[in-house]
Amino acid sequence: MKKIGLLIDSATDVPIEVLEDNENIAMVPLTLSFGDQIYQDRITIQPTEFYQKLAVTKELPKTASPVIGSVIEKIQELKRRGFDEIIGITISAGLSITNQVFKQAAAEFTDLKITIINTKSIGIGAGLFAVFAADLIKSGLEYSKIINLLNASIAKSHVYFYIPTLKYLQAGGRIGKVTEILGSVLKIKPIISCNTDGIYYPITKARSEAKAIEKMVQKVLQIADASSDFRIGVAHGADQPLMQKIVARLKNELSAGQKIYTTEVSPALGVHTGPGLVGIGIHCK
Repeated sequence: MKKIGLLIDSATDVPIEVLEDNENIAMVPLTLSFGDQIYQDRITIQPTEFYQKLAVTKELPKTASPVIGSVIEKIQELKRRGFDEIIGITISAGLSITNQVFKQAAAEFTDLKITIINTKSIGIGAGLFAVFAADLIKSGLEYSKIINLLNASIAKSHVYFYIPTLKYLQAGGRIGKVTEILGSVLKIKPIISCNTDGIYYPITKARSEAKAIEKMVQKVLQIADASSDFRIGVAHGADQPLMQKIVARLKNELSAGQKIYTTEVSPALGVHTGPGLVGIGIHCK
């Protein structure tokens, strides 16, 4: 039987419990730098340390997608471990060149079957694709069918973020189509998502954090109600209490026993969102 491996980038925010429970996952880190200090995302710097450094830095850190050599190294690692079919899952190609780098690296291996998926999402929204893929692999489904199911789920799956301030997105140049609300940014609390091209855009605005969170929760519940097979994850950037409130709210509305994954926003994403972010991803088969 063919062995299927998963290749992810660190900004997909795959929950730690999933990484620990699936030995077939290899993670390629993005990089970030504070001045001349360079870190590998989620390897040499973890979210807690990152937000502590962000709070005292005068100059915003910078991020970079993985170099092709880093991706090749992880593919070789999976190959050495006996995986001859590999599925790469990355954050949106509309927000990062990471997907392109993964594809370039995959082209170097003519003896392996490698498919790179552009989730058109980011953070926990992209991470849930890896959760789905890992479950399908465990079920014994063949490679081509897993690829078809992953691609079919892209248009049905969504991620929503509440960000207290847009200054980090603006400073990092990752503002996407959110520019239209910058003029009133001090007066509103936006909910941001990724459109069909995988680009940030505002989906709704509220006058308070509580109202913004409620709108985000309601949006996710509507999608869940219309789907018979879905996965939900909640992520936070230095605001675990708010994340737990959202988890409790979702558990009150969803059927008993529904799994809700939780995770922290990766440092590479935190550079562009700042502290206080909470996001909900929903992946629908």
